[in-house]
Amino acid sequence: MKVLKPPKLNTGDTIGIVASSLPILTSYRENYEKRKKILEDLGFKIKEGKTIGKVKGFMAGTPKEVAEDINNMFADKSIKAIFAADGGYSAISVIEHLDYDLIRKNPKPFLGFSDMTIYHLAILSQTGMVGFHMDYLSSFTGDYFLKFLTSPNPPEQIKPLSEWEEWKKGKAEGPLIGGLLERISVLSGTKYFPEVKDFEGSILFWEQVGGDITDIYQYLYQLKNMGILDKISGMLIGKIQYLKPLRNEEINTLSVKEIILEILKDYDFPVMANMDFGHFTTNIPMPIGIKVSFDTSKKELNFLEGAVI
Repeated sequence: MKVLKPPKLNTGDTIGIVASSLPILTSYRENYEKRKKILEDLGFKIKEGKTIGKVKGFMAGTPKEVAEDINNMFADKSIKAIFAADGGYSAISVIEHLDYDLIRKNPKPFLGFSDMTIYHLAILSQTGMVGFHMDYLSSFTGDYFLKFLTSPNPPEQIKPLSEWEEWKKGKAEGPLIGGLLERISVLSGTKYFPEVKDFEGSILFWEQVGGDITDIYQYLYQLKNMGILDKISGMLIGKIQYLKPLRNEEINTLSVKEIILEILKDYDFPVMANMDFGHFTTNIPMPIGIKVSFDTSKKELNFLEGAVI
């Protein structure tokens, strides 16, 4: 797959914001306004999409309305990047209405995570464009935003913010691909999912929130049975948050690490876990399609190329 990098941002550029899944609820409005201010304090202008303020159940409009808002953001020459206001549950219903030819001709950083995994992988499969798996900005992650989005130079080494763990020893190099494990599973098997061959030599990264250990077990076996684990050269695991206990207390379940390593026992690729990306944690950007290398013994993640041009 040929990777399509978007142009870099410059101070003073306009960033569009869309409610690509969940609406901006009253309880979230204050936090949303704080995040807008962080972008403005970094020197950027803001333009809100038509989905901001709309509510249709757990969506910010119908699938066609949300897709129209995203398409318009890509078509608008004054907008240089697009931020998703939040995650949610409805991206799977929107992707069939996106104008991929328009997106290909107007590449821009499209930023967010969680349900955004579906958008990132769908756009990657249809256009090759880099997707920016990253959190909505805090005062801390603003530095990462500038490093990854305003310079075509490689961000180089990212240092751990918490205790990264070596689960399978080794070194690996390849392009990043991944996101929220549950959403990878939801999209797989559709025409919007990357082909198995596109995973050749890649670094699969994933995080997970909610559900229980059997969900992770099934999602990873799904990727194994699709042949994806045969293709990748390494795996990076972010935070695994808020797993629920199994309903039957008589089941003596193994730990998350034990179960994952059991699934991966026949593979030689290295695995580094508990990394700084996922839900309810500080997120280092993980731009999909960009080459990285990592060394589990040194707890290092190195970006070998820039994510923008």
